[in-house]
Amino acid sequence: MRFFSIPLRRALPALALALPLLAGLPAPGHAENHKHHLGLALGYQKLLSNDFKDDALGIDYTNDGFGGVSYRLSILSNLDLSVDGRATTRTQTLGGQDLTLTSSFFGPGIRIASPSEGIRPFVQANLFLVEETFDTEVGNTRITASENGAGFGISGGVDIRASNLLSIPIEADFMYGKPSDDVSSLGVNVGLTFNFGQMSH
Repeated sequence: MRFFSIPLRRALPALALALPLLAGLPAPGHAENHKHHLGLALGYQKLLSNDFKDDALGIDYTNDGFGGVSYRLSILSNLDLSVDGRATTRTQTLGGQDLTLTSSFFGPGIRIASPSEGIRPFVQANLFLVEETFDTEVGNTRITASENGAGFGISGGVDIRASNLLSIPIEADFMYGKPSDDVSSLGVNVGLTFNFGQMSH
């Protein structure tokens, strides 16, 4: 593992997209295909590389928590444009200090889904800006080191309609990135998606 001096810049611009869109939520009605989709997800991610594992030293950063936020715009009943922010993270105590590894992925994607309501299978592909970050605190000083690179992601699953407004996506994904170390991973997650605005017919 190597450390870098590039300043940390954490942002999930997809969150900013949500504020003006939520102001236009429609009144509840019969279920139809929606135009806007704001999603949150939590899950588990398994890093595939041994760059972050050393059994002799008791180091293992390969079993990570996952969090994600996304905004999708439906341009057809079965085709969405997406902006996704995803991150995996794990903290371990090394030498008496808590050291956190975070891998963040942000970028655009395209989703193809069943046009039917109820249970909608989908597949999605993304291009990502990937950031690998180590973070620790020594005394009263926080030390952060990061590196950036390009990556991509492929995911698929089902989106289960719970109401006219809400649906529950269940997803498996593969994310690739190697800003310095290989932070590629496989994972599963479940979330909650807010669906609003009607598709024009």
